[in-house]
Amino acid sequence: GEVSEEWDFNSDTQLHSLPSQQAALPTGDETRNQHVDEFFTRLQQAETPQELFDVLRDLVEDAVSYIGRGEDSTALALFALLIDERLLERKPDTVPLFDEMIDAGMYSLEALLGEVSNYTLFDVDTTVALSPLLTPDVRHRWLERLFALWLKRLDAHQVEEDLPELLLDVARSEDMVLLRSLVQDEIQKQPHAGHAAHANIVDFGHQYRSRALEKFLKELPRT
Repeated sequence: GEVSEEWDFNSDTQLHSLPSQQAALPTGDETRNQHVDEFFTRLQQAETPQELFDVLRDLVEDAVSYIGRGEDSTALALFALLIDERLLERKPDTVPLFDEMIDAGMYSLEALLGEVSNYTLFDVDTTVALSPLLTPDVRHRWLERLFALWLKRLDAHQVEEDLPELLLDVARSEDMVLLRSLVQDEIQKQPHAGHAAHANIVDFGHQYRSRALEKFLKELPRT
């Protein structure tokens, strides 16, 4: 129909051909928070596929630019907004575009999360470790966010290796209880074969998800 034709544009070409916006990025905590809020507002106001594409493209580009400037917390806030909005699925027909943009930024997000998960802020004068850049609460929220995104990919029957690896990369030993709990809760939600009164295609979907979750559970290190 007419709507699906609207969505048909070559986003890869547009994404990579744009000039860097790095010079225009705001700095300072309050200003950066406003910058994230502005993207939230723009996402709500985007009415056409092209408008949404423009917002998502700008968001990913700014997030990557912030990484280049060492503004890791702002980059993470932008990526968090991107994934959270995708998970809400306010408009189902926009999900493929969100997924495409998440994929476009995934390499940068993986590198950033892998770095900050193992990074500790030091006091310059005393070289005493002050705190991890990702506090336990923030890290747990990221694990839950990435796990939820992985489930969405599994539901679409996509072979997804990056997200399970990223979960293991971000998680610390004390997070394994949380990860194990997330996985086991999902496995328990799956209908048992004996109760299946569904079509074969539905059963296949559940089996696909269950097998992936069980495989991941076995890969979790014992603590």
